[in-house]
Amino acid sequence: MKKILSAICVSLASYSFATSPDYNQIFAGKNACFILYDAQNHKMVEEYNPKRCSERIPPNSTFKIPLSLMAFDKGIISESTVFKWDGKQRWMESWNQNQTPRSWEQYSVLWVSQQLSPQIGMKSIKNYLADFKYGNQDFSGDAGKNNGLTNAWLSGSLKISALEQLRFLENMQDYQLNISHSAVDNTMQNIYLGKIDGGWDLYGKTGSGSRKYLKSNNASQLRDGYFIGYLKKDQQSYIIVTNISDIKPPKSQDKEFGGPLAKAASLQIIQQLQLKAK
Repeated sequence: MKKILSAICVSLASYSFATSPDYNQIFAGKNACFILYDAQNHKMVEEYNPKRCSERIPPNSTFKIPLSLMAFDKGIISESTVFKWDGKQRWMESWNQNQTPRSWEQYSVLWVSQQLSPQIGMKSIKNYLADFKYGNQDFSGDAGKNNGLTNAWLSGSLKISALEQLRFLENMQDYQLNISHSAVDNTMQNIYLGKIDGGWDLYGKTGSGSRKYLKSNNASQLRDGYFIGYLKKDQQSYIIVTNISDIKPPKSQDKEFGGPLAKAASLQIIQQLQLKAK
């Protein structure tokens, strides 16, 4: 019993909710972390599975948030930038068109990221990662392939824990990163997802990948998923960080990516908490 309680530790910092989330049901078959943080009062509200929350996994497409900050800060892009589609058909239909900084985030367009990263350059990216205290800051990419500028956040060389994502998002919101305020404001605008129950404004980004970096027999069949973002209403602001990993390969009919699963879990938890404005 003690072991179970430590694995499913939920931290409450003088907050009361109508119900407690059913974490066992929400994260069935997954190794998962969920964090809800009061960014206004700098307090942890919920932390499910602290051990997992300290474990680093690849950011996958959540890396588009720091990449956007870098690109805006260096003046490589502006809100009026149009990324010209090269005409190549890719597996996501929404990728097969010109993109804007907002559609890049909303559709999670990989080819835009792989175009921007080399323009920013390895030296600058490493400097930004150090300033951001972003995970392990390893941008080398796949071993022996020299593909860090196009694959580091996907291949498993770059990893970040949920707690590190939390601190990054907190510093971003508080303008504590060593970048221009406009880079933060533009990025926030582009990750806005709309209103959810209770009138909260939801901002965020998903990230999906596999656990191929573990190099075990079925690792490439195991999904990783991240959802990171903010809930805002009036003067209140909460940070959400959720990540999941499959414990066993999913059934063949379960084709959903890890990022959307993490986002759905986040929204389910928020709904069960019945988070109310103060």
